[in-house]
Amino acid sequence: MKKILMVTFLSLLALNANAQKKKTTKTTKPKNEILAKVDHLSAEIVPVGKGKKLLVFVKNETSTDTLVVKVTEDANLKPTDFVLKSFTASGSKLYLLSWKEQVTTETKLKKEVADITENQIWNPTTKTLLLGNTQKSIYIKETVFLDNNKSASHEVEKKRGEGYEFVLNTDGSVALKTKTQDNNYKYNSATDKFEAQKPTVKTATKKKK
Repeated sequence: MKKILMVTFLSLLALNANAQKKKTTKTTKPKNEILAKVDHLSAEIVPVGKGKKLLVFVKNETSTDTLVVKVTEDANLKPTDFVLKSFTASGSKLYLLSWKEQVTTETKLKKEVADITENQIWNPTTKTLLLGNTQKSIYIKETVFLDNNKSASHEVEKKRGEGYEFVLNTDGSVALKTKTQDNNYKYNSATDKFEAQKPTVKTATKKKK
């Protein structure tokens, strides 16, 4: 009888130990990072595997729609100056998402730091990305060799820009600007598109002698 009780007791201890191991090895699911909320929209960073997704959840009366804004394998995705706001264009309520990122690429001889500004306009009713724009300001520091033997070198620093400057006008139209002209777009509610308008060409001002 004592042997039976002892075996039962040891079995219970083993089961309890296994249960404790399962509890300690249980992984917690990473939480979503909420970037902004407005009306019935919520912009969030969602961890997916080794990467992340930038999503906008649109809560309707009976369901929730998901707008996929960005998908990246970079687990360090950290948008800054994030803005989610509504505006009216041609009588329709649309939403602007804008944010900034900084991406650094570095080797032994070259370093690039890209300051990126993203702007996207969405229609959550039709779940459509209407217009997107990426603007970059890139700082480059590079080691340049002065001879084929690479016995002497010097540092070269330079900057360059890529893309258009994004401007949302008060009437809901959009201008994508360069130094030489503005590319204008107006929302057409019938087609659910931003349609190109006549560009505005900038005239160069002559310097006084």
